[in-house]
Amino acid sequence: MEVGSAPRRLPPAERREQLIDAAVSVAARDGHERLAFEAVAKHAGVTRNLVYHYFPGGRQELVEAAAHRAGDLLLGEWVTDPEIPLPERLASNLNRMMDHAAEPTDAWMLYRQSRGLVEPRLIEIASRYRDRVISNIALNQLGDPKPPRLVQIALDGFLAYVETVLETALAEGVDRERVVAMVAPALAATVDAAVTAAGPAK
Repeated sequence: MEVGSAPRRLPPAERREQLIDAAVSVAARDGHERLAFEAVAKHAGVTRNLVYHYFPGGRQELVEAAAHRAGDLLLGEWVTDPEIPLPERLASNLNRMMDHAAEPTDAWMLYRQSRGLVEPRLIEIASRYRDRVISNIALNQLGDPKPPRLVQIALDGFLAYVETVLETALAEGVDRERVVAMVAPALAATVDAAVTAAGPAK
């Protein structure tokens, strides 16, 4: 934005969306802890006061909005349609994750940062989105979005494993089909072991 120029007028809902997107980009680059109104305003080409107008709750409100946006972007287009064969659903979802990891997208960078968060509210938001991913995986693998707690714990650990595998494989140029071929049986084995350990439903 040029000095002295006014920000382009946008409808309120569109402006808020723009500012959240800017916050995601800034937080992905600088980290949640360095997210500031000034940086978001500069990225969006608006004034700091305008950012505050849309987020009167302060920095915390803006950080939480960015965390929610990142989660929504990562969960978008997750395939759970039972009419689609399970191997195709798994391949589609893994490729979607690899698309994010390959860029990497701002949403992916923000999500990966969430593994090391210490702020309770952000940990809660990140956990909520991980729980939704776990529910989607359980729905695909078991036909039940709410599996036993032991299965949920196993899938949470599996997600951390997959995130590392995807990033490392992409960095080393491993073919995507080989990654899927490795991850798919590992997921099945993880679910089977967790279901067995959990025992029959009471």
